[in-house]
Amino acid sequence: MKKYLNKIMLIAFVGITMLGIASCNTDDPENELTPAEAQAAYESVKGEYTGYVFFNKRKNNSHDLEKDSLPVSVSLNSGSMLTVKNLPTKALAGILENGNLKKAIEEAGTIDLKCNIGFMRKDPVTMLVNPLPATFKINYNGKAQEVKTIFLINSKSSAAQAVGKDKLAMQIIQMAGMYLGEQRIASETGNTPLLFKLNR
Repeated sequence: MKKYLNKIMLIAFVGITMLGIASCNTDDPENELTPAEAQAAYESVKGEYTGYVFFNKRKNNSHDLEKDSLPVSVSLNSGSMLTVKNLPTKALAGILENGNLKKAIEEAGTIDLKCNIGFMRKDPVTMLVNPLPATFKINYNGKAQEVKTIFLINSKSSAAQAVGKDKLAMQIIQMAGMYLGEQRIASETGNTPLLFKLNR
């Protein structure tokens, strides 16, 4: 039942996000929000949100992917930035093949991910979401090491949209590859969407 629900939720979020964003052309000055409109859009969605992040993960030791979800929260208390709080590193490690490195990343727990935002539409409220690179420490091979992952920016595929009263749907795209220090890992994988269902 959980797998079925996750599948339905993922399809719904992708559809909602893409439908809303496809009609918004940020290159057209006539479609740009005025500062007053952007402020009004922000005021209508600001606040603290809780919900779930939906993500792909490798199934056992194969290249097949399956869906999973974990609790997460989002703080939207600025017209220029939001913070994904307690983002599970397990969601970021989903693209990795099973092994000691994946386990070490998953065991790092949670991180806060800061994202620059820009309001693109006022009805429904839609904002571009540009996550900053996520850097965090893991314990791997008996020592503390740094992991970094980056995200797609300045893309209509990375956005958030009000989808009902006190409800927000968001998608960000984790880029192919993560870095352990200066070494790139998981370079054989594609970009990975992280989808969020949030309630204020």
